[in-house]
Amino acid sequence: MSVTHRMDFELLRTFQAVSETGSTIGAAALLGISQSAVSRRLAQLEKELGLQLFMRERGRLLPTRDNRELKAQIASLLDHSARFATRVHELQTGNAASTTLRIAVPASMVQSLLPRILMDFLQSHDRVQVEVHSGPYDTIERMLLDERAEVGFLRLPTHRSGLATTPVIEVPTVCVMPSDHPLAAKSVVSVRDLAGVPLVLLGRMRQPRREIDELFFTIGLRPKIRLEVHSVMSACALAAHGLGVTLVNELMASDFCHLPILMRPFKERLTHQFAFASSETAPMTITAQNFVKVATRYLQASLGH
Repeated sequence: MSVTHRMDFELLRTFQAVSETGSTIGAAALLGISQSAVSRRLAQLEKELGLQLFMRERGRLLPTRDNRELKAQIASLLDHSARFATRVHELQTGNAASTTLRIAVPASMVQSLLPRILMDFLQSHDRVQVEVHSGPYDTIERMLLDERAEVGFLRLPTHRSGLATTPVIEVPTVCVMPSDHPLAAKSVVSVRDLAGVPLVLLGRMRQPRREIDELFFTIGLRPKIRLEVHSVMSACALAAHGLGVTLVNELMASDFCHLPILMRPFKERLTHQFAFASSETAPMTITAQNFVKVATRYLQASLGH
């Protein structure tokens, strides 16, 4: 009888258990099944192979010549089966040693936000290698569309088509200042409080900057802009050195609380929406989806959402 490729691996495992223990009783104990089930499986295997695999002698099962010829191949098949099952499990859980998760985030997240997220993520994905890219949102969008990164953290709305986004968090604008600044005495800072105050603001081409400019214009104030920068990290660092007060989103600003700065709520409501994104033509792997879940949970908890 020819051997079918659909042969039950349980039969081969039973053969291996009997070979190791020398009896159906020992194999039953090893496999956690009844002795009669072992005997049935063994008989079925011999029938399918058309070979006698064991000789019965004084209550023991002795391997035949055919048994010895097949033993190594059966062990190899079972080993491959176990490795295949392990590989499938790794892929199902998103924790495979061959997986490299490529993520792209703003530079303002890499001080402490991202490291804490990765510490959490890698506890349950210890076999995954992570490749981190950082840069402005425009660069992150290009990296996602070019598939140089699988998942990116972006501010909404995005500027390029072809991106699938998963909203994560909405945060307010806060006022960040040197720890010894006169405005530190206030529990809340309004736009009128910033009249004549040297400011460090994000570049004028950014949406948050346009909203700030419109806010000043609406109440008839001209902002005193001392410095323009292109990241929250730069804005907070300059504020820490006393070069001005800045208005930035609370999420990114929270990454720089180790600096000599203070954050105060901004009375006028200017919000920022953030999302994780990927290319529409390259859906996120299970590993990337798991990362997004971990990161979302952390980010929402960190700001009490």
